Amino acid sequence: MLGWVITCHDDRAQEMLDALEKKHGALLQCRAVNFWRGLSSNMLSRMMCDALHEADSGEGVIFLTDIAGAPPYRVAS
Repeated sequence: MLGWVITCHDDRAQEMLDALEKKHGALLQCRAVNFWRGLSSNMLSRMMCDALHEADSGEGVIFLTDIAGAPPYRVAS
């Protein structure tokens, strides 16, 4: 199954994942990465890499970001 990594500013990524799981049940191959003000791009990259490995089952992973061109988007690309 295709994995998903949701990455957004503040706590929106976790809120989105919580809402999805409330509606659809546990999403085992979906991870949330929140980008907090002051977090370095290097640390965000490490967090997203960890989430990528956790979500990947060998069939690929899709990254969902909140703002094109913002740090979560740039790191995901």
